[in-house]
Parts: sequence; structure tokens; C-alpha cells
Amino acid sequence: DAANNRVVVYKSSNGKDYVPYKTALGVGEFCDMNVDGLIAGQYVMVGCNELPISSSFLESSDGSSSASKSDILAESGRAQLAESQLEQSINAVKTALDELVGTVDATTAIDTFNEIETFLAGVTNEKTLTGMLAVTDGKAVTAQTTADAAKSTAQTALSKATANETKLNTIPEMPENDGKIYGFCNGAWVVIAEVGKNVYTD
Repeated sequence: DAANNRVVVYKSSNGKDYVPYKTALGVGEFCDMNVDGLIAGQYVMVGCNELPISSSFLESSDGSSSASKSDILAESGRAQLAESQLEQSINAVKTALDELVGTVDATTAIDTFNEIETFLAGVTNEKTLTGMLAVTDGKAVTAQTTADAAKSTAQTALSKATANETKLNTIPEMPENDGKIYGFCNGAWVVIAEVGKNVYTD
């Protein structure tokens, strides 16, 4: 580019051919050159930059590999796709953060995260949902055990009451009032005192 005093940099295909600076280059031709004014041993590689995509090949500086212009464009496309996917991921994270902290400035958002972090750091096991459920479950088990014990006691008392009721139902009626004192013994009423006699001595 004479107007801007620039050259297009390429490496020659064999690394040995040198041509004068103003030698015309055809499409697909490459050359190296050493121009007056450059540092001794420094070479500027120039070439025609109007190459059709089908015949454009760029070599690495050491001549070990080359790639077509189409390959480079394909790589560029893949890079752009990766960049687009990365941008989408970043936007997704941003959206999630916006939903979490709302439409606030960065300082408020940071303060919110710090508050969340402090809160979570201070939460004990019992205050977590799992912890609370465990404590509640433990209390429920204790309450159930107490209820079962009370039920057993009530059943025992009911059994005794039923047995006593059965015994009471088997006791015959007392004799008519005849002035004697009776006591119930071995399934029958027996006279334990008569009128005019001392219960303890007679």
C-alpha cells in the first residue's frame, strides 16, 4: 500500500526466493524481500492480497503448515459462534441475577448477596428445612410414644374396672333388714354381728 507505506506480509513457499521490492506479484504468488533501510538480516515478506478464495493459502512463519482462506473463514465462523454462545450464557446469568436481586444498582446487589451469605453462614442445622423437619419428626415420635403409654394405662384401668364390675354383678343381694350385720365373704353374705352383741367380743 504505497499511500500508507505499508506492505502485506507473507512467507514465500520455499523460504529462499527473494525479489526486489517493486517486483509485480501475480495472484497466489509469494516472495520475501530485504529492503534498504531495514535492519540487516530482517526480511519483510510481501505478497498479493487480492487472492481468490479457492487459491489463497497462508503458511506459518516456519513453513511447517498452511491453511486456505476458506479454512480461516470457517475457523472465524466457529469462533463467532462460540462467542455468541458465551454471550448468551452471560445474558442468562445476568437475567437470573436480575430476578434474584431485582432492578437495583451493583452496590445494592452486592449488599444483598452479602446479607444472604451472612444469613446462610449463621443458620444452624436446626434452622434449615431438613433440621426443622428432623426436630419436628423427633417431637412427633415422642408425642406418639407418650400417647401410646397413656392409651395402655387407660386400657389397663378399663380392664380392671370391667373385672370389678363383673365381680359386683355376681354378688347376691343382701338379706332383708333383720337387725344383723353382714359381711360378704367367699361369694356369700355372712352374719358378723347380731343386735345386742359386741362386734369385737361376742
